[in-house]
Amino acid sequence: MVYSVQQIKFEFASYVKEFGADFREWSVGVADDARKALFRENGVDEAGDVWLWKPALTPAAAAMVRSWLVDRHGVTNVSAEASGAEVFIFKRHCAEN
Repeated sequence: MVYSVQQIKFEFASYVKEFGADFREWSVGVADDARKALFRENGVDEAGDVWLWKPALTPAAAAMVRSWLVDRHGVTNVSAEASGAEVFIFKRHCAEN
């Protein structure tokens, strides 16, 4: 299943609000393989950290979600040069803030 830009925005915003509502504590990226990007490339702990990913309709749709989170909400972009149709977010570790 893939999701529209609006569906992903809604789900990500709801998820962030569930875990404290401070978008600045989160990071966002796009990738061809969100699981790899989350757990290998960004060191997210699958069992212990807070994270979410969704497949978008296209890489352009994924980039739109990323831009919305970065530009409007101050989320840190961890994939400036990357492309892909999967969008992911994760809450940064307290030690990194």
